[in-house]
Amino acid sequence: MIETKDIVIYKSERLTDTDNGGGKYSGQVIIDGQSNNLFNDVSELDRTLGDVSMRKVFPAVSTNDTDLLMGSTVFISETPKDPAVSALLFSTGSYTDERKSAQNRVESYLAKGGQIAGTPLDTLWQGMKQIQVCMFTTETESNVGDAIVLVSNEGKVNSHEQYVRILKVETRISKIVIELKEIEYKIATYSISDPLESDFVGLSAKSWYAGEKSTTIIRETLVADTGKYYSSTKATEKIQVGEFTVNVQDVFTQIIPSAQSETAIIDVNAAGEKVALVPGNDGVVTASYATYVAEAQNLYLGSSIMPSSVSFTLFNLQVNDIGGLLKTTSGTQVGTIDYQKGLIQWTSAAGTGSLNLNVSFKPASAPTQNTQSQSIKVTQANQGSNWTGVLVPPPAPGSVAVSFMVKGKFYELKDDGSGQLKAGATSIGSGSINYETGSWLLTTGELADVGSNILVLWCTPISTFVRSNLTLESPSFELQLGEAVAANSVMVKWKLEDVEKVATSNAQGKFTGDATGQINYATGVGRFIPNQLPQKGTVFTINYNSGYPLNQNLITTPSTDQELSFNVGTGNALQAGSIELKMELQDQLNQRWGELVLTDSKIDDTTGNLNDKLANTHGTINYITGAVVIKPFLEILVYQKTYQVFESWSK
Repeated sequence: MIETKDIVIYKSERLTDTDNGGGKYSGQVIIDGQSNNLFNDVSELDRTLGDVSMRKVFPAVSTNDTDLLMGSTVFISETPKDPAVSALLFSTGSYTDERKSAQNRVESYLAKGGQIAGTPLDTLWQGMKQIQVCMFTTETESNVGDAIVLVSNEGKVNSHEQYVRILKVETRISKIVIELKEIEYKIATYSISDPLESDFVGLSAKSWYAGEKSTTIIRETLVADTGKYYSSTKATEKIQVGEFTVNVQDVFTQIIPSAQSETAIIDVNAAGEKVALVPGNDGVVTASYATYVAEAQNLYLGSSIMPSSVSFTLFNLQVNDIGGLLKTTSGTQVGTIDYQKGLIQWTSAAGTGSLNLNVSFKPASAPTQNTQSQSIKVTQANQGSNWTGVLVPPPAPGSVAVSFMVKGKFYELKDDGSGQLKAGATSIGSGSINYETGSWLLTTGELADVGSNILVLWCTPISTFVRSNLTLESPSFELQLGEAVAANSVMVKWKLEDVEKVATSNAQGKFTGDATGQINYATGVGRFIPNQLPQKGTVFTINYNSGYPLNQNLITTPSTDQELSFNVGTGNALQAGSIELKMELQDQLNQRWGELVLTDSKIDDTTGNLNDKLANTHGTINYITGAVVIKPFLEILVYQKTYQVFESWSK
């Protein structure tokens, strides 16, 4: 009889992660329930860098009789609680193989395929992350994302191979001269995922064209299911007897640790976006804050701040903003400031105590803008430590970022708002930026990689408009009564906080009382501005007497200086604020420009100005006689974008 206790797991010869780990059956039973009886604990280093640990074991039945085992199933009954750790079972089918062989089975999910177009050009040195191959112009290069294998000395004892994935492909046509004939061929440059582990010897272009055999060849890869892996996962729903569908958390698990992960990015502007600081106005404001100063305490100024514009006196010491650092005149740093948030953070050198702090600064707004960009290609001819250029349009303070690549890694310097480009460490590099001219200078700590780019990103203040000095009109309500109105007859009533408000029109068409404004009695069109803003949902009641407008058509000829003189009416006195003149204007080629509309604005009891909708005065009218003298013109506003090309000089 076979019982549960008779089912045991035997150790292999070596329970280690060395190449000779595993091996044959050892006859030693793995004690059930003992901690670390098979695997070691997960170290902090393994948790950070990743690790694959393999152990070879032999399941068996150990009894003193000859009872037959009718069948068995091996499974993982409980998975690790840590989601970063996974446990799997697989079999190589060998009773004697070692860990190196098992590792090859795991890594052989890609198998070598046929030889592809391209012969390694010259020698591909160890550590390179770019390889060049030559081929005929009619041949097709590999694509981005393809996995290829470099094979050196194939079939020999010293054979070596390396699998890599292509990240970037660049091609160009080159020429060589052989026996006085010019031959064209294609050079493909592949950026690969991993640096080369050893040297791979290729051929020169002439040797390749002559048909010589290369020591290194390139093959494509094929997906090969070299093993089946078994693990466990949890059910997401209760499983009933008789069901044909089972819902589980996941059908995939981790085998090989990877430093890469996929992150979906949506709703992102392809041009890139940054926050630019734009001055609210040209002046400096001073505000008082009751605050407590101490280390780790913050002070919020309530507005975004223009860089290098903050100053105040702290415990009788003058403090100024120097590129985001708040320093005294002696150079002691008492705090930092976040320009975008307007947030001051104190250091231990600031002291401790309560006080009223009078802070002077230039307020700013922080609009999000599409970034401008500029790049300079690094070649063998221009490789150096110093780089210069001109940004057009000029940048906004605090918005410039300059990036460069050294040994495959990007480094970035940012504008601190005072005109300096700084990185996390001075060894990375330094630089400066002139906000008025757009000129920039970068000094790199090490030479940038050939083939990479010096990349500059910035925002510009010219795409924003400073509106702080604009005059805001009071909120008004339009009147369109649809008919002529008798003078002095318009009355508007409404309620504000249960108090009745009244505005009436006078003889000149001006509103008085609880509102201002005006109305044209001839057209019944006007507007009024309440002295106090009405509440939402306020109902206005308008009472008026209908008027009887008089219409008159005139044909007149302008004088030599384009002045028109004519009389309105029949000689009787005219009502001020009731005059409207309409006329068609043409140019010297008799081309129609449009209709000009003038209304009167009373100067005194006798005279009024005739103005257009843009408040331009075209002439006068005499209310007593009706005499009109005008010099009409039509002003048309046209907005047009103008682009200007600048040359940018750089190293």
